[in-house]
Amino acid sequence: MHATLSDFTLIWPATGSDLAGFQPIFANTMKKARSRMAKRNSIGRNWKHRPGLETLEVREMLDASGELISLRLAVTDLHGNQIEQIAQGEAFLVKAYIEDRRGEPGVVVDVPEPDPQNPNNTPDISDDPYGFFTAYFNVTYDAAGFDFDESYGIQIGPTISEVSVPVPDTSIDGYIERLGMQNIDTSGLFHPNEVELLSFRMIAQQPGNYDLAEGFMPHFHFDVVDYIEDVNELPENWDVNYVNGVPQLERLTGSEFMDATVGADEYFSLYHYGTERLTQDSQVYFEGVGLQVLAPTTTEYQVRYVDEPTTTLGGEVNALPSNLEYFDEWSYFYVEVYAKAPNGNSLNAGVVTVNYDPDDFEFVQAVGRNEDPTSLRYSITFTEVDNENGSVTVGYNTLATDLGDDRFALLGRIQLRSKIEMPVDYTNGELQPTTSSDVMLGDASATIYNDISDSRSVVGGTTSAGTNFEVWPVIYDVANGEDRQVGLADFSDFVAVFGKSVNNDPEIRKLDFDNNGTIGLSDFSLFVQNFGQSNYYDSKRIYPAGYPGDLSSPALMGSSSLLEGEPVASPSTSRREAPVVAAGPPQPVSSDNVSSNLLSLPATNSVSTNSPAQSSTEEGSSAASSEETIDAFVSQWNDQSDLIALTAVVRSDETSSDDENADFVANTDEILAIWEDEEQL
Repeated sequence: MHATLSDFTLIWPATGSDLAGFQPIFANTMKKARSRMAKRNSIGRNWKHRPGLETLEVREMLDASGELISLRLAVTDLHGNQIEQIAQGEAFLVKAYIEDRRGEPGVVVDVPEPDPQNPNNTPDISDDPYGFFTAYFNVTYDAAGFDFDESYGIQIGPTISEVSVPVPDTSIDGYIERLGMQNIDTSGLFHPNEVELLSFRMIAQQPGNYDLAEGFMPHFHFDVVDYIEDVNELPENWDVNYVNGVPQLERLTGSEFMDATVGADEYFSLYHYGTERLTQDSQVYFEGVGLQVLAPTTTEYQVRYVDEPTTTLGGEVNALPSNLEYFDEWSYFYVEVYAKAPNGNSLNAGVVTVNYDPDDFEFVQAVGRNEDPTSLRYSITFTEVDNENGSVTVGYNTLATDLGDDRFALLGRIQLRSKIEMPVDYTNGELQPTTSSDVMLGDASATIYNDISDSRSVVGGTTSAGTNFEVWPVIYDVANGEDRQVGLADFSDFVAVFGKSVNNDPEIRKLDFDNNGTIGLSDFSLFVQNFGQSNYYDSKRIYPAGYPGDLSSPALMGSSSLLEGEPVASPSTSRREAPVVAAGPPQPVSSDNVSSNLLSLPATNSVSTNSPAQSSTEEGSSAASSEETIDAFVSQWNDQSDLIALTAVVRSDETSSDDENADFVANTDEILAIWEDEEQL
């Protein structure tokens, strides 16, 4: 005997207290068209068994001995996790799995007798499961409950060597026609197990319980859509015969059947099975899948913008960090994605889309568990980047079932970099910041897990308003039209004005980094510590106290560290100070160790000044205390070439090239010629 749909009862558990009020609404399921009282030539499909609920004895009772191929459908989230429920409006995958059943206990391969008239023409038939050669089929589903997502297309399974993949026809609601392909196996290996054939993406529409009759059902490709006859209309204008929103199918017969199965290539067949086409119900086992669509439900998402990665407690945080508010025009920063599941559930997976203005920002990388195994528990399943329109979508997934249940889980990070360009121009006074465009979480969804019902559901995610930032110029990039790197051209400009006073000259003011009115050793110290910096890699600039902002106020920019699981404190005002060197006997210094001596340059911290007279006065008052120390340090240099060597030694190898180094050496004499005597130094 055969089991039919009525032999099975599907119970779909709710997932947590927030979902407990859901009730199936079969009665409200929309009908696309009224069905006929009798279906002419309609197919009565026998659904023989469900995955995970059968034993070998059951299959034998169902007379499955002749089934040589099985084709099974499954529904998963976008990461491949099997799901039982999905919220209205969310996307999911339908995956088709195929298996060559030859070799299974109880499966009989009917090998025909050799042709006595042609004994050399023995059919090439094998009992061994070499896998499938061709597989073409159609799928029906409830058009009220689901919608085919054409933007995703048809994705082929990872182990399939496909050829001749058709574009499916989805012009009829609830019907996907002509799925499948030929599979060219060049490995020569057995394929005894079930493999993923293909997948396509659907969008959940109307809430309801869609069982095997209304869910996703595969059919032979030569089964065609059944239409309601209307003597007053031409056949091309007849309506599709829908039952509970599902289009009904007819079996081709006669010459039409022969044309579809013999004259065409779109059938099922196996490797090493001769020219036999599998066209009988008894030869191919089809298995569909149902799904419950819930009313819209959401998981809480939060994003934070930080310049240093947050450290977590096993993937979760007690409190969310504070947002970054300002950075310089070359900065890299992270969009950290946090989420917490509805009560009674944990967070299995998530998909987020971050939007940004491509004129201001650019995607760098997505960070998951592989990149940061210490603080992250979610791995990246896919990344889709659209830098032209300013969008990146990332999928995160974990095997853990205890994250995001009572605290926010950190799914991962999306790193962006600034493309904003700002001039270093003091013509109209001190530098001012600009405000960036917004970066925002544009879309989000989550797969939540309920350990009581052992079920997974796909739900939506909350989004929030965008965030903008205060952006400041990089003060060391002053030459070559500000080429977004601190290099030789900037050094040449610095050398040209070394020792000079600003005297309200905006071009000289560019090189007075500490704003004390004179281009001196403290400016040189800052310049050398940032020499080789560029926006082409992630790094931090070292700025004088008070920048960005008013140099007379505490510094705004600086590195900040995040305590484990705790919110970020206010931005650090610390910077790397050059320690004061006590005066002592002069020591010989060469180009080999001059870079280490640089870090011992005398500190010359000065307050901001806007008037040259005030600058001159302050310089004179401090000269007595610092002159002896500076003279002692300068006297260690053999000649001005040590100044050149100092800059070359501390250059970042990451941004220097052989050509740049050659140019540097070639221009050394020219740079030295700028200094006429040691007085200028």
